[in-house]
Amino acid sequence: MSEIEALDNGEKEQRPNGGGDEGDAWGSSDSSAAMRRYARMPVDRNAMYYNMNHKYRGMAIIFNHEHFDIHSLKSRTGTNVDSDNLAKVLKNLGFRITVLNNLKCEDINSYIRQTADMDHSENDCLVIAVLTHGEMGMLYAKDTHYKPDNLWYYFTADKCPSLAGKPKLFFIQACQGDKLDGGVTLTNRTETDGSSSASYRIPIHADFLIVFSTVPGFYSWRNTTRGSWFMQALCEELRYSGYERDILTLLTFVAQKVALDFESNTPDMPCMHQQKQVPCITSMMTRLLLFSKK
Repeated sequence: MSEIEALDNGEKEQRPNGGGDEGDAWGSSDSSAAMRRYARMPVDRNAMYYNMNHKYRGMAIIFNHEHFDIHSLKSRTGTNVDSDNLAKVLKNLGFRITVLNNLKCEDINSYIRQTADMDHSENDCLVIAVLTHGEMGMLYAKDTHYKPDNLWYYFTADKCPSLAGKPKLFFIQACQGDKLDGGVTLTNRTETDGSSSASYRIPIHADFLIVFSTVPGFYSWRNTTRGSWFMQALCEELRYSGYERDILTLLTFVAQKVALDFESNTPDMPCMHQQKQVPCITSMMTRLLLFSKK
């Protein structure tokens, strides 16, 4: 069935390990937890790979922010290079691209909700990218800040059943603070010398992949001519390995490229000079994701 149905909890659940499971939380659980929800199964329970053979690859939405109404935020010169490159590589992978420039927070929320309300039954997956300024726990729209989880809140399996069990990818190019990563030099020298089809259940937050350009608390670098380090590396890997490598392997090499191939060049500002960066990957994926050719 394609729509969620809520059933009472009168049906007893079989627990393979015996006994009862408890949550490590104080107080009673949300009453909604007693409701059993159902959505269409996109792939067999024990499948190794996500089903990427739907009619369409899916939507890719890019929220690109260059200019801001907030006086303390400078224009993000170079972000349009990121946006154009990402749109191009995702289009080559079969995505239907939407680029939205300099939206206000209310407009972002509205577009997210509209997208979640759509029928994605014929789509493989969803990609949302945000290119903006940020700080610890916050991203910036044109007019104000918002929490990153606003981006994926409406796409959980209970709220967007047509994407249940399908990959939902979020790429966020933004600072997460103002700390700098000076890096460590590694050397070889020592100190002395110098498949079942039965029904199954998934957590509502399963199948999300959230990738920040940098780790919490740290600066994220952008070249005003070539674009951000993270987007340069991501686009290059998607362009050359998008069909060959599963997404987590691909992102490992994105992290490698950012970590090893880039270093800030600001000799006139010694405290910012020769700094490093590494992306931060949070995965709730339950299968391997490989972009098979359409």
